Amino acid sequence: MEFVERDGVLCATDAFQDMQQAGLVHFSDFMEFPGGARIVHKRGRSVFRFEIGDRAFYLKRNRLHRTELFKQLSRGKLPPRSARQEWTSIQAVSQAGIPTVKPVAFGERIFFGIETASFTVTEELYGAHPLDELVYDKFNGPEKFHEKRALIRQLAGLARHLHGAGMNHQDFYLNHFFLGEDNELFLLDLQRVQRRACTPEYSIIKDLAQLAFSARRFPFITRSDHLRFLLAYLGESRLSRGSRRLLTRVGRKAERIARHDIKLTARRRARGEMK
Repeated sequence: MEFVERDGVLCATDAFQDMQQAGLVHFSDFMEFPGGARIVHKRGRSVFRFEIGDRAFYLKRNRLHRTELFKQLSRGKLPPRSARQEWTSIQAVSQAGIPTVKPVAFGERIFFGIETASFTVTEELYGAHPLDELVYDKFNGPEKFHEKRALIRQLAGLARHLHGAGMNHQDFYLNHFFLGEDNELFLLDLQRVQRRACTPEYSIIKDLAQLAFSARRFPFITRSDHLRFLLAYLGESRLSRGSRRLLTRVGRKAERIARHDIKLTARRRARGEMK
């Protein structure tokens, strides 16, 4: 994919005219763009969907938030460069052969090594929908038994591929997988992806536990389904001592995620980020 750079904004050449048509050329244009429908609003981060002609895009904006800055500094870290992390991760995941979104535009403002503002634009996955919205309709019921097993193998294969490529997601929940009309599985929301020569076990456990936690609200996803997923992920036909150990650690981590989710939901409601 080819890109053109202007005023510190990197834009895909095939979308440059579309962005110009919407008045999106300079960094400030993207950061102050008033159009579109707001999809996400969190502390220091927002996501908007907008259309240009027959194309649809998602604009994700990040602004340095004082609370997040102090929280990271108290841990001896600098705040992450969110847009650059997502931009490079999209390309790394795509190069690894894992379907994901198409990158359209990127820009950031840096002050003494700290990202003060940034954005990414990605194109919509036409005809694809969040997996957690499709599970009930497509995979619930005895007649969907084979489709559900096929999906479990597909999820396990994607997870194994991601981890085998030295990456872990850190937000590996069902709503970050999209399923296309031809049952192609896409992985989204890559702003926290970590890349190493080899994915450490604790990162693998975190990803698998997040996926297990997000599947809990679907009563027809059974313990046997979780076992099938793990065996498919490991490439085993039956549980070994090592896979039993991994299953136990994933289960414990999923319990901790559930407890943390309750606290996080309460804080977000108090901040007015969700109802």
